[in-house]
Amino acid sequence: MSEVFFVSAEAPVTELEKWYQPEQSLVYKLDRLIDESGILDGISSGDLVAIKTHFGDFGTTKTLRSVFLRKIAEKVKERGGKPFVTETTGLGMTKDRSFATGRLTIAEENGYTQQTLAAPVIIADGLIGLDGVRVNVNGKHLKEVFVAKAIAEADFVVVATHFKLHFRAGVGGSLKNIGVGCVTKTTKYDIHVANPPRIDKEKCVKCDKCLEVCPVDAIENYEINLEKCVKCAGCGEVCETKAVIIAPWLVGGDIAERIVEAAKAVIDTVGKENFAYLNFVLDVTPHCDCHPYSGVPVIPDIGIFASKDIVSVDKASLDAYESEKNFEKALLKEKYWEWTSPKRLISYAEELGLGESKYTLNKLF
Repeated sequence: MSEVFFVSAEAPVTELEKWYQPEQSLVYKLDRLIDESGILDGISSGDLVAIKTHFGDFGTTKTLRSVFLRKIAEKVKERGGKPFVTETTGLGMTKDRSFATGRLTIAEENGYTQQTLAAPVIIADGLIGLDGVRVNVNGKHLKEVFVAKAIAEADFVVVATHFKLHFRAGVGGSLKNIGVGCVTKTTKYDIHVANPPRIDKEKCVKCDKCLEVCPVDAIENYEINLEKCVKCAGCGEVCETKAVIIAPWLVGGDIAERIVEAAKAVIDTVGKENFAYLNFVLDVTPHCDCHPYSGVPVIPDIGIFASKDIVSVDKASLDAYESEKNFEKALLKEKYWEWTSPKRLISYAEELGLGESKYTLNKLF
């Protein structure tokens, strides 16, 4: 049974004359959580340490606060590590978030800079999101996974996750943070879409926009050469007649299992012992931070969970979320989007040996 450590977001200060209590800060509690949980004890002097988070998009307002990431970077440095805060590009070839340049601009607007984080910001999958290491896998769905190169080259990875709901996966916990967030566009496509893109010649008007956007010249005679195609989904974005068919987009158990298979490839590449997980169950919004907005949180803030076990930390976060009584149902009929299967993330990850769903919870203070 794995250990999960927890600090509460509550600050039970009720007496006016005792208002000044810096130890009630969740940043202060995070400092102690990292030390007492020992999740960073595997870092050696000189290690390159990736701090994987989500920068959001233009207009996202409830991403993980930079002060938490800065504290993590400071704790990495205490152990002699060399931290960098990282994210990958998004699917497509037209939006700002689809390129490293845009991701950095978004990061800066949302408060993530080398100055605020006390660590450099690096986009892990390169300028256009195709810089990865190919890993052969024997999954039910995936046969290869392209791990973002800066993640593959890291000595240690701290997964700093804003725990929230997700339109397709059900929840965005640590499994989703690395399963989707630590791979290149090619694998992001394979996670989200069941079939490679194709062109319906009856709808195609030969406007050549898909040829112009394709980064690898994979469109020949208005057909997609799948030997060249990197599945960036750019052709589908620019096709005004909907001649480029990208379907079906997956939800529920199908996408949950693909996320887990990708996460396993990432973990196997870096080494299971070289990961630490922090789930911040704060500002639990109905939508992922990839949306260009943030809805009203559906529950009050709970706190921070820490573990060396990815399955346990996500299960503990799910359990805490489900047990919350003060629940805002303005958008949801239930506690998750009804077409999603968040519990399949947990069960499949356990089946693949990524961790244990049974855990002991150590509440620190």
